[in-house]
Amino acid sequence: MLALGYSIYFTISLALEGYTPVEFIIADASIIEFNFTSDNTLYYNFKFNISVRNPNYESEYMNKIHAVSYYKGNKFAAVDMTSHKLYGRTINLLKPVVFYGNNLIKLNVQKVIEYENETRLEIFNLDLKLDIKYDKCVYCLGLRVPLISNEKSESTFNVTKCSREYQGWGSELD
Repeated sequence: MLALGYSIYFTISLALEGYTPVEFIIADASIIEFNFTSDNTLYYNFKFNISVRNPNYESEYMNKIHAVSYYKGNKFAAVDMTSHKLYGRTINLLKPVVFYGNNLIKLNVQKVIEYENETRLEIFNLDLKLDIKYDKCVYCLGLRVPLISNEKSESTFNVTKCSREYQGWGSELD
């Protein structure tokens, strides 16, 4: 009888609650290298720690997450993440997403000045787009990611909740 009561409660709760989208949160981020040279090459080495909250009772399987990083409207790095099964009503910390390499980007004079200011402050403004499924994206915009140097060994990143709505500035993230 108790099992039947649980079953009815679960069914009614699910019907009343409906489906709530999975939430993505940038739990931590840090930069080891972020160097823009005079020949328009950006050398980078940074990582994001992402936690995912599944508020629903049902498990969800994410077979593809494509993480794309942007700086000043320039797409410059992309990483494919491993598949994940998100059990119902859980929070999962994904494996760190590491971006490493170099790429050509274009910065106008104003954006070069912004880059120089960020270099001086050792905090860079990055955007991250997560392509979750065929037509679903999550945007993590305005991430103030600290440079970890010899003098500073800990990240001072503020936890940031991502959004399913693009609310950015400047050029559209494609």
